[in-house]
Amino acid sequence: MRLLSRYIIPLSIVSCFPISGLANTEKIYVTPAIGYTYSGTMKNDAGDNISVNHAASYNIAIETDIEPGRVGLFLSHQNTDTEEVTGNSQFTYLHFQSSLRFQPTQQLESYFGASLGGTFVNASWSEKDLFFSGGLFGGLEYELTKNASIVLEGRWLANVVKSNTTAICTLPTGNETCKISIDSNLFSQFQTNLGMQFSF
Repeated sequence: MRLLSRYIIPLSIVSCFPISGLANTEKIYVTPAIGYTYSGTMKNDAGDNISVNHAASYNIAIETDIEPGRVGLFLSHQNTDTEEVTGNSQFTYLHFQSSLRFQPTQQLESYFGASLGGTFVNASWSEKDLFFSGGLFGGLEYELTKNASIVLEGRWLANVVKSNTTAICTLPTGNETCKISIDSNLFSQFQTNLGMQFSF
């Protein structure tokens, strides 16, 4: 809740201003989705891997048309655990995104794009709560009605974590803790998402 009130709500309101200005002339697309996030690993200063567990993620995208594609915002949240490190980990992405779109058939559209923004992290292994992040994404949309489509999407999300980040680890005995340093430049996550898009 601290991250939600301190960062996400103010940034979401401010970032929506340009999109709101286009609402009178262009369609607005809202896409809630549920997905599964596959996480990579980080290395500590001893060269050992620190693994973030795979887990479900919950997303929403808000976009508008700008030829030949769309621009908008992407928000994603994941709650998971970290192996070798005590405590729960939460990742919340807020990205500005842009995509190019292609229509191979009347009811089917494909798209490919890139996103840029920040990741709000609430985890015991990180002294920082905000990482710079970016990503690539692509997917398919199948039109059910004039204002509703099914969306199948894949995303690669990369976080810059090289910043003298420290972690609290648990020793093999399970009774003692230790402090280690993260020595990775990037931490990657891969999402597969299924959602329903509504246009207004």
